Amino acid sequence: MKPLLSCCCLLLLFSCKIDQTKKEVTLATVPSKEIKSQKDSIFNFGPNQAPNPYEVKLAIYQTSKDSYNLEIQMLLYNNAYYASSNSNKDFKGKFTFFIDDTPFFSLKSNLIETPLHVKQVDSESNSNSIPDWIRVNTYYKQQLEIKTSKDFMVRGYIQFTIEPRCSLEKIPVMIKSEKGIVKFEIDKC
Repeated sequence: MKPLLSCCCLLLLFSCKIDQTKKEVTLATVPSKEIKSQKDSIFNFGPNQAPNPYEVKLAIYQTSKDSYNLEIQMLLYNNAYYASSNSNKDFKGKFTFFIDDTPFFSLKSNLIETPLHVKQVDSESNSNSIPDWIRVNTYYKQQLEIKTSKDFMVRGYIQFTIEPRCSLEKIPVMIKSEKGIVKFEIDKC
């Protein structure tokens, strides 16, 4: 009788065991979007920070019949910075605006930076060099003269290295004219 009772107890013990694989399958079926939002709400102890250390805004303003001002606005977040386009140093990642060669329009002046860059000693290096960093929200203006009344689309890009993340950013842009309306925008393609 004792062996029969112990067999029944063992059988009952094994039948009541929780299946771990079933639990894992249940957890794996939770959508990743919900997990991400739970994680963000649980572990975010400070103020809401911007997901990117910068934001680029583009605009175009007509100044006369065939003349326009292109405007690039660089908004910086979370102590981000980058090298000025006016820097005399040979930075590989300083702010630059490139546009493909085109017969449709011409760029009339150099890129104008407002406010002007601030010279500061680089505390991260041991040298006495004085690099030029942009640490505040900045506007860039470029004059443009349209040479045709036809529709066109010309691509280019804005390039800079965002610090302290140290990543080379290359933002595709386009200047286009459709039915006489000129636009300057980020190229989503």
